[in-house]
Amino acid sequence: MSESDSKSLNVVIGGINIPIKVRQNETEQIHQITAQVNSRLKDIQIRYPDKNLDEALAMTILSLMVQKETEAQTFPLQEELMENLDRVDDMLDKMLQ
Repeated sequence: MSESDSKSLNVVIGGINIPIKVRQNETEQIHQITAQVNSRLKDIQIRYPDKNLDEALAMTILSLMVQKETEAQTFPLQEELMENLDRVDDMLDKMLQ
């Protein structure tokens, strides 16, 4: 990542300020991910008030990764399906011309 297409960004997760460098086009995605992590962390801290921040953060990471894996297994061929639909769409366009 070159300096010209990157920018510094501060995100806060669990009250911890984290300075990061991101590409300009990643800023919104980073904000969304940060909000999702903080939301899940808050839920875990409410559910398990006896856990310290380190444990709650570890549980948050595990929870989000399990969710991601489950979604990946639920839709494993989504990209391939989209490519095939694009090809069908292109063929239909050619046939209708």
